[in-house]
Amino acid sequence: MRHTIPPSLPPRAAEHHCPGGIPDAATLQAEVRALRQRLAVAEAALPGITQLTDGTPAELTVYRAGFNAIPYGTYTTREAARACCEDSLEQHRPIPEGASTFWVPQSGDEDASEELVLFGPGPDDEDSTGMLVHPQAISVLYTPDAEG
Repeated sequence: MRHTIPPSLPPRAAEHHCPGGIPDAATLQAEVRALRQRLAVAEAALPGITQLTDGTPAELTVYRAGFNAIPYGTYTTREAARACCEDSLEQHRPIPEGASTFWVPQSGDEDASEELVLFGPGPDDEDSTGMLVHPQAISVLYTPDAEG
């Protein structure tokens, strides 16, 4: 598609429409490459953000890491939120020798919150750490009737 300014536009309107004049093909190609790079960065940070189709926004989920009700941070992946909690646990609470940590979902739902739990060193030893990862859906559109 070739971009042209209608000849009937006054000079000021033409300047507003294409400041600096109509760019050449090389300039347009460079701008397209830059936009593609920006889209790749956006897609890496928020998977699905560039896949908006039919006017329907993508469903976005972020993951809040925290200790009980104290938030540590919000991340674009569950893995990053888990890493934040695991690092915090190691800094603030020594893990007994022979104990293992596991992420335990709070329900059977795929998008359930998870808690980092210590198991061991004994066969029946289980201890809650209070380290939690909560998925949070991000609404792109305001819906007055949505539950909240």
